[in-house]
Amino acid sequence: MRKIFDLILVLLIAINLVGCNDKQGRYISTIIPLAEKKPDSALALLKKVDQTKLSEKAVALYSIAYTMAQDKSGIDVDNDSLLRNAYNWYNGKPADSLYAKCEYYMGKYYALNDSSEKALHCFSNSVKAAKRQNDYYTQSLALLQSSIILRSYNQNLAISYALSADAIYNKLKNASVSNKVHMLLNIAECFSYKDSKISKSTYYARKAIEVAEAANDSNTIADAYQDLSVFYEMADNDSALWAADRAFLYRDKKDASTFYALSMAYYQADSLNQAQSLLYQIPQASRARHEYEIFSLLKQIAWRKNDIIKVSEYADSSAFYLEKENTEVLRAKDQYYAMMTKREVQSTQYRSESKWKTILNIICISFSIIIITCLFYVYIQKKKKALEKAEKERMKYAIEMRNKEIQIKTMRDFLLRKVDIVNKLESLKSNSREKIVLSDEDWEEIEIFLNNADGNFTIRLHQTFPDLATKDVHLLMLLRLGISNASMAAIYNIEEKSIRQNLFLVKKKIGIDGKNMSARKFIEDF
Repeated sequence: MRKIFDLILVLLIAINLVGCNDKQGRYISTIIPLAEKKPDSALALLKKVDQTKLSEKAVALYSIAYTMAQDKSGIDVDNDSLLRNAYNWYNGKPADSLYAKCEYYMGKYYALNDSSEKALHCFSNSVKAAKRQNDYYTQSLALLQSSIILRSYNQNLAISYALSADAIYNKLKNASVSNKVHMLLNIAECFSYKDSKISKSTYYARKAIEVAEAANDSNTIADAYQDLSVFYEMADNDSALWAADRAFLYRDKKDASTFYALSMAYYQADSLNQAQSLLYQIPQASRARHEYEIFSLLKQIAWRKNDIIKVSEYADSSAFYLEKENTEVLRAKDQYYAMMTKREVQSTQYRSESKWKTILNIICISFSIIIITCLFYVYIQKKKKALEKAEKERMKYAIEMRNKEIQIKTMRDFLLRKVDIVNKLESLKSNSREKIVLSDEDWEEIEIFLNNADGNFTIRLHQTFPDLATKDVHLLMLLRLGISNASMAAIYNIEEKSIRQNLFLVKKKIGIDGKNMSARKFIEDF
C-alpha cells in the first residue's frame, strides 16, 4: 500500500511540473548574476529563451535580466516596453530581492526620457529597498543616478548623494577600480555645477587618477584625464589640452570618440590645424555613429578659419548625417515596437492556452486527490479489519492457554491424588536427609505428570538424547522438578558428591561437556 501512495505522489509532482513554467523562471534567475559580470554572454542566453511561453513571473525575471545585461553592455535602455513587465510585477513587492534593481532601472529609463521627478522617485525606492537588504551595489548606483539628476538645480543635495554613493560603494569587498574612479569623477562633476573655481572638481578628478594609476588601469586613467580636461576648459584651455592629450595617450582603443575629444581640446585651445588633422585621422570603421559630430566640428573649424566654402560643405554633410541618424533611430524604434507587439500577441495566445492547461491540471489534480482519498479510506478499513482479526486471534490464544493451564492443573491434581505424590514431593523439596523410596509406579506417575503438565518433557528428552539410560532420565526428571542435590542423594541413598559426579557424566551425554553451563540450568531451560 505504501508503494501505491509513493507512486501517486510522484505522479502528482510530475503533473505539477509539467503544468507550470517555473523551471524556465529558475533558469532565468541563474542568468541574472551573469548579467552583471558577463552581460554579452547573458544576452546571448536570453535571446534563446522563447518569451511567448513564459509565465508572468518568468516574464518579469526575463525583463529585468535583459535590461541589466543591456545596461552593463553600455546600451541605454530608453524604451520601457520590456522593462515595464518587470516594473508592473515587482511594484508593491518591496521585500523581493529584485525590487531594488527593478526600481533602479526604471529610474534610469525615466532619466533618459527627461522624467526627472519619476526617476528620482524610483531611485528613492531603490535606495530604501537596497539599504534594507544590505545591497550596497544597487544602493550606491541609485544614489549616483540621483546626484546626476540633481546637479542642475540642487547642487548641495547632488554633492551629498554623490559622496554617499562613493562611501557606500567602497564598502563592497569586490568593488571594481573602474567604478571607484567613476564615483570620484561624479563627485567632481557635481562640484563643477556649484564651484566655478573648479578647485574641488579638479581635486576629486586627480584623486580618481591616483586610484586608477594605482591599479594600472589604462582606460580608466584615460577616463579620469578626459574628465579633468573638461573641468580645466572652464578656466585654462592649455591645461585642458594637456589633460586631453594624456587621456588620448592612455586610451587602449582609439575610436572616433577618443579622436573627437582630443580634437575638441585642440579646437578650444585655438589649435585649429591639429584639431582638423585629428578629425581626418579617425578610423573609418568607427566613424559611422559619429559622422554628425565630426562634420559639425569640422564646420566650426572652417568657420573660424573663414573658409566659407568648407563651412557650406560641412554644414550639408552634418545635416545629412543628422537626418540619417534620426531616420535610423526611428526605424530601429519601429522595428522594436513591432517585435514587442508580435511578442505580446504571441504571449497573449500562450497565456490563453496556458489558462486551459491550468484548468486541466486542476481537474487532474482534483481527480488524483479523490483517488488518493478513496484508496486511503480502503487502506484504513483494511487495516482496521486486520487489527480486529489480530485482536480476536490474541484473545483466542489467551483462552486456549488458560484452558490448557486449567487442564494441566486438573491432571496434576488428579495424578497427585491418585499416587499420593504430593507428600513424597514435599518431602523431597524439604532437603530432608531421610531416605525416600520411589517405586517404579512413582517414577511412572512422575513421568506422566511431566509429559502432561510440561510439554511432553520425557518424550522430548528421549527424542533429543536417545542414548540416555533410564536412570539418567530419572535424574533429569528430578532436576526438572527442582529437587535439590541433597534430596536426590537421599532418594538414591548415596553421598551428595556422587550426585555431582553423576550430573557431570550426564553433561557429556547431553552434549554440554566443556560448556559454561550446569546440567540443572540446561534441563530447566529445555
